[in-house]
Amino acid sequence: MTTNTARGSHSDVLAYIRANWDRSVQHDHDGSGFDGIDLPYPYTTPCVKGDGRFSFFFYWDTYFTNLGLLRQERYDLAESNIRNMMWLIERDGFMPNHVGLDNRSQVPYFGLMAADYVDATGDENLLEAVCDYVRQEYFFWFHARATTTGLTRCGQRAPSEDLAHFYDTTIVRRLGLSESVPIAEKVRIAAHRLAECETGWDFTERFDARALEFAAVEMNANLYRYECFLSEASEKLGTGDPGLWRQRADDRHARIDRYLWNNDRGLYLDYDCAKERSSDVAALVTFQPLYTGLASADQAAAVARSLPLFEREFGIAVTEQTPNCRSYQWGYPNMWPPMVWIAAAGLMRYGFIDDALRIARIYVDVCDRLFDRTGQLWEKIDVETGEIAGGEYEAQPMLGWSAGVYVALRAILDERDA
Repeated sequence: MTTNTARGSHSDVLAYIRANWDRSVQHDHDGSGFDGIDLPYPYTTPCVKGDGRFSFFFYWDTYFTNLGLLRQERYDLAESNIRNMMWLIERDGFMPNHVGLDNRSQVPYFGLMAADYVDATGDENLLEAVCDYVRQEYFFWFHARATTTGLTRCGQRAPSEDLAHFYDTTIVRRLGLSESVPIAEKVRIAAHRLAECETGWDFTERFDARALEFAAVEMNANLYRYECFLSEASEKLGTGDPGLWRQRADDRHARIDRYLWNNDRGLYLDYDCAKERSSDVAALVTFQPLYTGLASADQAAAVARSLPLFEREFGIAVTEQTPNCRSYQWGYPNMWPPMVWIAAAGLMRYGFIDDALRIARIYVDVCDRLFDRTGQLWEKIDVETGEIAGGEYEAQPMLGWSAGVYVALRAILDERDA
């Protein structure tokens, strides 16, 4: 599959990104931080100052931002992002969705972010410093988000009055649900939808509007990587019990194979713990176990064969096409940068090089064309048209993960073209 987009100037986009990292940085002081919370180190935000609505420190966004920072050797910003997360984990007991928004977290990427930084810099001091925080966050997920399967789900901890308010504002506005329902029903619906936000996929049909009852693929694939990281770090530093963490990883791996791998579809699917069945909706999180290295060769090959479910002329959509997918911004036909990276890097890891390079090249080409026309990068793209995607709110010009993923994919392509 090839795109029909005109090839833009990669060097122009890379130069734009390099020149604008500092324009996306905030440094709090004297109560200037979000909700009056001053982070101790400078941090990157998803948008350049003055462009877009996102000007605070998000959790999972920052993992993908750091991909670009590390590859453009902005180790200072990558490290300060990590140290701010260490501070927040110590303060709150977990990493919040974004600073000041502590009724939920987001997909656990802190451990992966720390591992990426150490791999890129060889900074053994940071490795030792970060392990306590990785363990602390891990046990938040282990205790606060457990399911009967032994796997992890998403969740939230908002009081009822906040859930009712979330329904009346966010849910009514973004999902078009009726305002005229009893308060108890508003609270019930909002509890599941707010938990859905913890995945970062707000909103999606993956969980059948019952996110609290599902074990999520990406949560468990990433926590498997946490367990491997802590085992490896314990052995390297001579601290803790590497065998215990290896056993935890093996146990989670077995549960992922039992509950999240769907042999009939050849996909990893979220697991409905209440109905004891797989989700009906295939999503790009099926590539997350490839990204974290827990898929077998046969499983990875089956997942690679699923690409036609998601791939269109202008990229890969975050879910397969379903009758209701267009009701959600985290659904077909929208392409979101973080999941492009997860899919491409996961395929590369298992040797599906042609597929990975094709996906990377399509994403880069579409970004180049939109940049040539608008002078900006964008939050999400429609895979059917190659245009800026709509959704539950107005499309946002981005730096953040859009830039981080562009830089990382461009690096893969440049290495192959060299």
